[in-house]
Amino acid sequence: MTTVFNRSAAGLRALSRSVDFGSVTKWVFFSTLIGFSAGIVAVGFEWLIHVMKTEVFQAAFGNTSEGAGDVGALWPLVLIVPTLGGLVTGILVQTLAPEAEGHGTDSVIHSFHRLGGVVRKRVIVLKALCSAITIGTGGSAGKEGPVAQVGAGVGSALADSFKLSERDRRMFLLSGASAGIGAMFCSPMGGALFMPEVLYKKPEFEGDSIIPCIISSIFAYATYTAISGEHKAIPLDAETLAALSFERNQIGIYLVLAILCTLFGWIYVKCFYGLHALFGKLKAVPKALRPAIGGFLLGAIALFIGPFGGDQGVFFGGYGLILSSVNSGLSVKILLALVLAKILATSCCISSGGSGGVFAPSLAIGALLGAAVGQAADALFPGLGIHPANFALVGMGGFFAGVAKVPIASVILVSEMTGSYALLAPLMLVSVVHVMLSSRWSLYKAQVGGMVDSPTHAGDFVVDVLANIKVSDIIEEARKPHLIHQNTTLRRVLREVSDAKESYFPVVDSDERMVGIFSLTDLRRIYLEDVVEDFVIVRDFMIDSVISADYHENLDEVLRRLTSNNINAIPIMDPEHEGRVLAILERNEIGRAYDRRLRAFKGGERAASDAKRS
Repeated sequence: MTTVFNRSAAGLRALSRSVDFGSVTKWVFFSTLIGFSAGIVAVGFEWLIHVMKTEVFQAAFGNTSEGAGDVGALWPLVLIVPTLGGLVTGILVQTLAPEAEGHGTDSVIHSFHRLGGVVRKRVIVLKALCSAITIGTGGSAGKEGPVAQVGAGVGSALADSFKLSERDRRMFLLSGASAGIGAMFCSPMGGALFMPEVLYKKPEFEGDSIIPCIISSIFAYATYTAISGEHKAIPLDAETLAALSFERNQIGIYLVLAILCTLFGWIYVKCFYGLHALFGKLKAVPKALRPAIGGFLLGAIALFIGPFGGDQGVFFGGYGLILSSVNSGLSVKILLALVLAKILATSCCISSGGSGGVFAPSLAIGALLGAAVGQAADALFPGLGIHPANFALVGMGGFFAGVAKVPIASVILVSEMTGSYALLAPLMLVSVVHVMLSSRWSLYKAQVGGMVDSPTHAGDFVVDVLANIKVSDIIEEARKPHLIHQNTTLRRVLREVSDAKESYFPVVDSDERMVGIFSLTDLRRIYLEDVVEDFVIVRDFMIDSVISADYHENLDEVLRRLTSNNINAIPIMDPEHEGRVLAILERNEIGRAYDRRLRAFKGGERAASDAKRS
């Protein structure tokens, strides 16, 4: 596959050399290509999962239901099949590509922030294969996270093949991931917004990537639906769709749902990473074998919950649970039991080192919880006309919004997945409240607080601050120049600089116009030449090609000049008198100016915040 990809990329590179790509054309061209590729990848991945389910799970149990309620004498296979799936996955992952371990979205986030958008080409194949094995053998994992990582790999590989910049590679990484999600969820807008939003814990977007993500997600969705024939991830019947509505007298119940989403979201995250830490402590067990333990535990949970849930259980991503929640086919007790079982099963399967997503299981947990709240509220307040299906769908989106910190994308995803925007208001309410209450934890460890906390943007904020400070703003703080006449002898120069605090000394002529500069480093090369102290003059060892700065330039430009020329100070020239030196500006003074401006900015933010509170 790698050879085919490289040959295709070589042909496209040849085509690109004959076309003058403008910035807009480049984004549209590559985003379209990534979207088309991700759509095909999503179809292939879906097919691979289907083959694994049919040839392994269905062959063992006779069906592909999510529960183990009717396995009868085949109950040992409920333990064996997921265990073998975990074993094969663990060996493949740890041998060939450790980054294919766990849920794919976190790896994409990590690659964006820490690796410059790089995803190894082998991950494209290996992540798809290992996730298909995990899910196909009954693993409690979703297909959306893996397809996001596979799509991200396509975007990253394409950027590398065309030798694009790091910035382009990071953008195409997100484009590929968004395309995968948009295709698999049949949600072009939700997929497009998900990756730019999920990078940060705070309500921020990676703004530059939104347009290419939209383009790639649209083409991926169009490609996937055209080939697969599927247009909705959660098909609802006409009666259910007609019943979806927001009644204002139920707003209090939706707030209760938001609080319960926060509670169970906290349990989910703590359980997920608690088990991850526990598996990490099993030093006596090789990493390649730990997913097998997770698979065994998954089977045990499936057997335990089987007598209660019947066909509804903890196998696979949880779409059956979502539909059962919407159709009110389960009692409140069973719904809550399945919530806890699904949390534990997903944590065992993925935290042990298995390969699969947490996206679909999170949606299933939210739907179960929402249905439980809706049914309980309907029993307590029969006069309110409550439809539990509404609460199931709102719980689905609201729960995931909080654990993943994606309130906007989650609302759009659920609306597009169901084909209805009737629940937009309660979805927004539950999602935002859950996000606000759960700011201290997240399902994605690779997320950073905000753009200012991302290594990717570390330099951007320095530039933004320094670009707004002029040399003239700090000229009074800069050192006054210690001018040395060009005919001064070395002996006299040594006496003059011996007590000086400066490191750089402008050299001037009789009219005090700068003709050169020297530093203490230049003096060190000749200071032992005692016999020529009275014969060598400054003009003999000064540097006459002087790097200088103008009074009206901004500090960003000055700092770039210092860095590119590997110097620590620069003379500031008088704009009104040619050749006259006003001051010597040192790198440390630029740093102090940046620090003061940043403190003033933060102080202004605090003052504004205090004013709002008062």
